[in-house]
Amino acid sequence: MPGFLPPNRHTGPETDSGGVRPLSTQWLSDERIAEARRVWSKAYGRVISQDEAVEILMSARRLAEVFLSAEEET
Repeated sequence: MPGFLPPNRHTGPETDSGGVRPLSTQWLSDERIAEARRVWSKAYGRVISQDEAVEILMSARRLAEVFLSAEEET
């Protein structure tokens, strides 16, 4: 699904006024968000927003961190 990146390449509310993401979210590249939007829009049967894609990616990361943390405890 083309066209998910805004023409001005603004990366949404996760950025400061200079367009730089906080360190905690710098792994969320425009390309990664666009790919999540393509994948999850198809799964949901509707176009998901950039904010929804960011939320999905952040949740997936938190889940992975929980699994890694649990593995380290064993």
